Amino acid sequence: MSQRERSANAPSKPDHEAPASVLIIDDDEHFRRFLASFLRGNGYAVTSANSGREGILSALELTPDLVLCDLDMPGMNGYEVLARLRQDTRLADIPVMFLTGQSAPESIREGMSLGADDYLTKPVDSRDLLRAVKARLDRVRISRQQREKQMERAMQMFAEVVHDLRDPLFVVFGYTKMLRDGGPEKAGSEERAGEILDRMQRAIGRMQTIVSETLFLAKHKMRQLPFDPCPFDLRVLCEQVITDLDQGDRLRFECAEQECDMVGDPLRLRQALENLLANALKYSAERVVMGLLRRPNGWLLEVKDRGIGIPESERPKIFDPFFRASNTGDKPGHGLGLSIVKTCVEQHGGQVGFVTATGKGTTFVMELPLTPPVAIANLAGEIEDLSERSHKGKPPGSNIGSAGNTLAKTQSPPAESVEGGNSSGSAGKPLELSCIIVDDDPLVRDLLRDLLTRSGDLSVVGEAGSVAQAQQLVTQHSPAVVFLDINLPDAPGFELLSHLEPATSVVFVTSAEEYAISAFDADAVDYLLKPVSAERLQKAMKRVRQRIAVTAAVPSDARLKLDDTFLVKTMSEKKLVKVRDLKSVIAYGEYSWVYWDKGKGALLRKPLKQWETELPDNQFVRIHRHAIINLAFMERVEKLSSGQLKVHMRDTTEPISVSLRLAPAFNRKLKSFGS
Repeated sequence: MSQRERSANAPSKPDHEAPASVLIIDDDEHFRRFLASFLRGNGYAVTSANSGREGILSALELTPDLVLCDLDMPGMNGYEVLARLRQDTRLADIPVMFLTGQSAPESIREGMSLGADDYLTKPVDSRDLLRAVKARLDRVRISRQQREKQMERAMQMFAEVVHDLRDPLFVVFGYTKMLRDGGPEKAGSEERAGEILDRMQRAIGRMQTIVSETLFLAKHKMRQLPFDPCPFDLRVLCEQVITDLDQGDRLRFECAEQECDMVGDPLRLRQALENLLANALKYSAERVVMGLLRRPNGWLLEVKDRGIGIPESERPKIFDPFFRASNTGDKPGHGLGLSIVKTCVEQHGGQVGFVTATGKGTTFVMELPLTPPVAIANLAGEIEDLSERSHKGKPPGSNIGSAGNTLAKTQSPPAESVEGGNSSGSAGKPLELSCIIVDDDPLVRDLLRDLLTRSGDLSVVGEAGSVAQAQQLVTQHSPAVVFLDINLPDAPGFELLSHLEPATSVVFVTSAEEYAISAFDADAVDYLLKPVSAERLQKAMKRVRQRIAVTAAVPSDARLKLDDTFLVKTMSEKKLVKVRDLKSVIAYGEYSWVYWDKGKGALLRKPLKQWETELPDNQFVRIHRHAIINLAFMERVEKLSSGQLKVHMRDTTEPISVSLRLAPAFNRKLKSFGS
């Protein structure tokens, strides 16, 4: 190789950087020495090993930037060396290039399938080798620089979070010390003490918002952000958001369409809308208008305000995390809202932009497809497949208005409507319910106990900091309600569910929002995110009592008989269907999709809970929060490697999942039905 070629292929690096390190593993001493001398002459730091085992030890000691490895070596061949390197987290990312006399395609495929980065056959051309080594090391250098930049940005974001938390922490600390040193009587007056507590609560609420939104962005960056698309009505979602913000005449909604069906994640879109509307209301004293317009391939959402606008020089950064425009003044905020909007919209395969003029207002525009790309892949062109999988929204062609759209409002399930919905004693006072609290933080348990026992109709019979302790409490006390955290030290809180009786109500109280769908699939009554207010806990308890009341209100002789019939109306006919012919019932909000023999089905305005109380319990069993099946039509039960059960019904292609919570009751019903 000429001096010019040698210089062109030499590794490019700043003068202060150490030379890239290369480990050569080859049992041929002559070739190994030649290769080491050649690479050193081209500016690399080289270490060599004469066997696979010695090469592994050298890699562990030195952590080289690149490994050149022979395939045919006694004791441990090149494939085994590669597998060993990939198993060690410290060495797994090191690029490995095979140098061998084997050129058979099957050998190359095997090496590549194990994770080799390149494959060169001996005798290797020195120019090809140098180009390949330089290319691999350049990739390593670029990847390392990217990781360093990501770490630098992560530390910058961390510093910004800590900075934003300091002010509310200072407020809480200062007022806590004031109350502790002087007591409420020295706060000036009872009214003054109430003001102090209000300010402390606002400061804590601000901290919770910062933490929640930062975690949201972190999960997005780590590709761990849940995305659960389902069919729903976008107009209904918009109306719910405006109603919940409760701003009176300050908010107006404009939409010419009566029904705005789409597939998406209502929780994510709700987050985006709430952030946009909150910003518009904060920076504009005049009315804010939200408009929804149909487009050929989707929907266009606009949020218009007549506020302060965005300075021209700062517009490119407006969606960056923690960025706040210079004209926001003393308005509270921490610069995460618009970055969350962008994340939520992009999850749907949409785009968000804006038109603005400083001092005249801003219009944010969200363009949303009818169906996100990820949902199209899951659906394989059939929205009904998604509906059967997630049991949300309305099935295609059902034309049932806004039924099933209660999911769009919050992550909490809709409470069942019950006439006289309190489970009461003879004097009209609610019966005292026993409960246990499961959380690994003693301070959280103390607070929950104080909040729950304040009403006087709930008895805390035990507390646990782990799943194992909770199992013992469940066996001892058979509680009516379990308040359950998810992230516990010995196992996820879900592991406790199989040890509970079907009648036990479960309320999850957790900091992790991503498990809400799994919780409701496990038939949870409610899903509360920390910190939880006393009012929110009381709403959860109301749902618990409503569920108990539904079960208690059904007389034993009220169930249908197998030979009874029920009326089904479709677009083309009215038909009496025998109960024994009913194959399955799938929930869609306040409606249910019922299937009977020969694959026929219809949508009825009747919730699953009512079917559960009416169908004969010796042959019909609820196996999921959204599904009841007739055991007589069951073809087989499939057990997956994860332990989850799936039921295959006769003449049905898609199996129905059995929830973890209902699996024990399902197994018991199977045994009794079979006998």
